[in-house]
Amino acid sequence: MPGAVEEILRAPGKGGGGIPRYARTDLEVGKVTVPAGSLLMLDNGAANHDAAAFDDPDRFDIVRPGAASHLTFGHGARYCIGAPLARMELHVAFDQLIRRFPDMRLAVDTDDLAVRQDILTGGLVTLPVVW
Repeated sequence: MPGAVEEILRAPGKGGGGIPRYARTDLEVGKVTVPAGSLLMLDNGAANHDAAAFDDPDRFDIVRPGAASHLTFGHGARYCIGAPLARMELHVAFDQLIRRFPDMRLAVDTDDLAVRQDILTGGLVTLPVVW
């Protein structure tokens, strides 16, 4: 379950969102100079799909090595204080869901699932299942 939880946290969409931050010093991003004080939009989802950090990043893989190195909860001084609780809640919820409904499966093809675009954290519009 721990690997599945980390992959669930890492895997949601890439691009389209962002967390505003200001550059404290001049820095280089790729070949672009970002002056101190500039507003940046950091997309953790895109970072979690970086092929330099994750092999086959768009594939959902619950046994992915290094999945816990995702940036879903941020990093450093801005790391989410609630991350341990969120991980625990996901672990318990999915563990109990699987025990209660061991035959649960999607009721539609994955291509028919729609991702919410109206909130920063994304998520599915609906998740039709059968058991």
